[in-house]
Parts: sequence; structure tokens; C-alpha cells
Amino acid sequence: MKNVSPMKKILLHTLFLSCLICGFLSKKASATHAAGAEIIYVHISGNTYQFFYKFYYDCDGIPPPPTTVDLCFYNSCTNQTFTRVMQRWTGTLPPDNRQNGSPVSAGCSQYPNRCINTSSSLPGFEEWWYTWIETLPLKCNSWRFSTSINARNGSQNITGGNLYVETVFNNTISNVNSSPFYAIKPIPYVCLNEPYTYNNGARDSDGDSLHTELMRPLTAPTCSGPATGVGLRNLSPPVNFTNNPFQTGGSFSLNQLTGQMSFTAGQQGAHALTIRTREYRNNQEIGSIMRDVQVQVIPCTVKAPVVTKTNVIGGDTLANGNIAGCIDQELSFCFDIMSNDTTAILLAEDNAGTAIPSMASNYTGQKTDAIRACFSWKPTAADAGKTHSFQIIIKDSTCDPPGILLQYVKDITIYVWPQTEASPDDSICIGEPIFLSASGGGDYEWNVITGNDPNMPTTGISPTGLPTITTSYQVVSTANDYCSNSNKDTVVITVEQGPDMGG
Repeated sequence: MKNVSPMKKILLHTLFLSCLICGFLSKKASATHAAGAEIIYVHISGNTYQFFYKFYYDCDGIPPPPTTVDLCFYNSCTNQTFTRVMQRWTGTLPPDNRQNGSPVSAGCSQYPNRCINTSSSLPGFEEWWYTWIETLPLKCNSWRFSTSINARNGSQNITGGNLYVETVFNNTISNVNSSPFYAIKPIPYVCLNEPYTYNNGARDSDGDSLHTELMRPLTAPTCSGPATGVGLRNLSPPVNFTNNPFQTGGSFSLNQLTGQMSFTAGQQGAHALTIRTREYRNNQEIGSIMRDVQVQVIPCTVKAPVVTKTNVIGGDTLANGNIAGCIDQELSFCFDIMSNDTTAILLAEDNAGTAIPSMASNYTGQKTDAIRACFSWKPTAADAGKTHSFQIIIKDSTCDPPGILLQYVKDITIYVWPQTEASPDDSICIGEPIFLSASGGGDYEWNVITGNDPNMPTTGISPTGLPTITTSYQVVSTANDYCSNSNKDTVVITVEQGPDMGG
């Protein structure tokens, strides 16, 4: 790939390492093979982008997976439509460094799924990559890139139809943009009636803000659309896209900022789940991607491991459970991951190196029933006032019958306090009040360091002073009193005494 910046090379060869759309399982259906898909793109130069389509092929479906996939381009500005034929990736390894068509989840060695052993009781899926490089001919506030694959495999919550996905891009805001992507590969098994947590790990290489939401799965006769919502099955309670996209008893929740999901599946079988992640730059929506997947719910009794935070050094834990850190101050914290089964074989990894490249991680106790995961990071001024997140991915490879690798995701969110700043230095005439202010932090305390101000309030974000001589004030944010390098500031108010009017 020519003219690809180092950042985009990292995106292609590192971020996509774990960026997979899952074709989650379905009950056996010999006439269908489409289990999941997504479209992402990477900016190369100018108005040229490399597009990636990842298709998840149900090994019970009609072989083989397609050798090509139509990618439709449409812009609403001129109503222009054209189609390109995406080629299946050949030759070198795809960006995830695995053979194209590798199993999504190979399962336990003694319990292979049907991609490996056709007589297995466990359904299986393969991941196939397709790609195309295209130069967009114009700028438009609504480019749509879409595919439609025939046909979906069966699901308990929706009716059939083609599997349609689309990605949207507003290149009038900026043509220098790569789409968001999902940095976590899901494993397509969930235990019936057991609490489950998952996070797609939405990321953006351009630093744009992301917002994830549930949506109704889509279908269309061709990639040019028009797309419509897939039909819903008559279930009780009814399917909705707030807290019951499939039979979870209304237990489904999604944190739209972090993408963290939690639910307890109450019906055995395959269930379609579709999400959309929107990206915002300077409060303007620049585009979105969608991921269409299946969740296979099977009877099993594996309990989710318990994840407990240990001491936080160089920071603190906020009321919402997030970790808080400080500028130019080392932050370290650990998590204990424990199974209620003493024979459990847990494995843990994270995507911190992708989400926060300067963060270091260390694991002890891998392949046992208790793991400690520790992290350290020194935020810089560029991180101030921002929220950063990454995920710990926990795999239970105990492989008790029915022999599945269960995966759980713990979302870690870190807020970096901005520098506490007082209002600028100023000059006033004697007898004139001074209106002070503070920002960056909270629960402010004020002190007179030098000078004199007998009426100065000691707390508040905007106190009023009445100095009689030149006075220095210090403000300290006690909301983050552990930020010793950045939670205080000083302001100097010069008091002009005026001319001597004496005779």
C-alpha cells in the first residue's frame, strides 16, 4: 500500500490485529451461510481509501464463501451510484496476520466446532477478508458504502433476508479520516441464563469521539438498497432495541460512551445483534459504521469470573467507578480476576497497547483460576480533560462440556484531570474588588500566600477578593488532591495605590 502514513500502517497492522466482526452462530441451516459482516475504511492519501469487508461464513451453509463481494457507493449530493467488485484477500496474510478463512473460534481441541469437524455438535464460522481501493470523485455530506449478501442464517429473534451492512462518511468535514473499527474479536458462545458482559472495543485512529447504539438489523435485495429493517419474530416479551434486542428478559444494557454491554440470555439458539458506532469531530458527525453479528446461546453452567479492582497509586477511583489520573504523574492499578472454579484455566489479555499506546501491562497467574492484571501509565498534557478506555479480555479455557471457549470483557475507563488554573494576573485600584475564578478540578480552596485580603472567601469556584495591597492567591482543587503536580495554581493581583492627594 503506497503513501500510507505510519499512523495508518499501525491501524492496518496492529489495530486490525483484533478488529473482527463476529459471525455469531445459528442453528443448523443448510441453505444459508451469512452470519455477520462489517465495512471499514482506511485513508491512504487525498480522497483515496482502502476498504475492507469482513464476512463471517457459517460452515453449515452452502460452500464455498463468495470469491468476490459487490461494494456499492452512493452520495446524496448528486445521487451518484456506482459499484466495485471487492476481491477476496489472497497472497499475503490479511491485516490480522491469520490465514484468510480462519475459524472465528476454533474451540477447545477436544471439542472442535463444525468448521473443523463436520460431525461436531458445535456450529462454527470462518472469517473472510475482502478489499478494494477507491478514490472518491467528490465531497459530500453523505457518502454510503454498502454490501448485501444472500442469505442470513436462521435466528430466533428475526426473520430471514439478505445480510446488509453499510458505512457512512461525511467528507465535507474532512477527507482525512479513517472509519472507526472494533478492536475486540468476539467468541460466539454465551451460556443460557448466565450473566454475560461484552465490549466490541470501538476505536478511532483519528481521535474522534465515538457513540455506540443498538439498531434493527437491515436487509436489502442488492447492495444499492434501499435497505429496510429485518422482520422481527413474535416473541414475549417483544423484541425492542433498548433493553431486549433478543430474549434477555429486559436485562440488556449498553453504555453508549464505552460500548460495554451486559445481559442474561434467556432463550437457547442463535440471536441477531446489530450495533452502530457514530464518530464525531468537533461536535459534528463525520460518519458511522455498523456491525451485524449473531449470539449463540447454549446450555452451559460456566460462571463469569469476578473482576475486582485493587489499590490505585497516583490516582483515585471516582464515584462512577472510573479511575482518575493526573498530568505528568505515574498512575498504576491492578485487577484481580478470579473464577469460582478452582480447576479453571483463565487467560487474560488487553487492547491497552492499541487504545493507550504508552500504557504498560503485566499479568501473573495466567492459566490458573486467579490472575492479577496490573497497568501503569503516565498521562501527558495532551490527555488532560479526556476520558480514555481500554478492555481486558478474559477467556475461560477450562473446556468442560460442551467444550466452548467463553470470553468476557471488562471495560476500564480512565479520566485525566486537567491542570487547575486560576484566573489571570490582574491590576486593580485600591478599594476595588477582584473577581477570581478557577477551572480544572473542583471543590476549590483559596488561600492568601502574600499580601492582605481580610474579606477573602476560602472556598468556591468564583470568589470575590478585596485586597488592600498587592496580594498573591493560591487555589487548590481538593477534588483531586492526589494530583500534586497539577491541582493548584497562583494568581497575583496588583493593587494600585493611586496618587497621594495630601496637602
